[in-house]
Amino acid sequence: MRSIVLFAASAALVLSGSAWALAAPKEDKKDAKETLAAEKTRTKSLKVKVSIDTKNGRLGDVLKEFAAQADMRSDMLVMWAYGTGFPYAQKVTYACKDKPLEEALDELLTKAGGGLGYVIVSKEGDKHDGWVLLNTTGERGTAALTGAAADEAAAAERLALAKKLLDDKKPDDAKTILTLITKKYANTKVAAEAKQLLMKLEK
Repeated sequence: MRSIVLFAASAALVLSGSAWALAAPKEDKKDAKETLAAEKTRTKSLKVKVSIDTKNGRLGDVLKEFAAQADMRSDMLVMWAYGTGFPYAQKVTYACKDKPLEEALDELLTKAGGGLGYVIVSKEGDKHDGWVLLNTTGERGTAALTGAAADEAAAAERLALAKKLLDDKKPDDAKTILTLITKKYANTKVAAEAKQLLMKLEK
């Protein structure tokens, strides 16, 4: 069965966790386009329904069974890779019936604890493009934003709140948040819009 063979290949990455960690995707572009392989994994492979009932089974074995079922039921390949420190040998008790793989995976990792998560690798030309990287940083499909992208996202969230406060006729509260954006996130694109709104409020 193809998924089992590919799972064995991905498991080999456990032996070189540090090397994989260096290759793990860290996307700073907020609107980066997803690769076709990553899109297929997200929209098709992780939608396949799986069933399992295991007591004190190895986490890695449960994932292996999920991959096998995805292959058998829909001919969709799911290729796992372990990030540094992922507890594939941890024992876990979990059961589900005809549940989409992404939902089962979410429940399984949540139950296992320890902030476990996964990222769908989206890197054109990379041999792991489209693989599911299991990690200990709690993501659910996409890598956490870092650097400039994280600042843009945080600023945008605060700007949305400021606009809502303006709509609710609370200009003083909105002004406080807008001022925060211009100071804390001065280098973001959102800060420019926040400055314009502040200027209007001060007129």
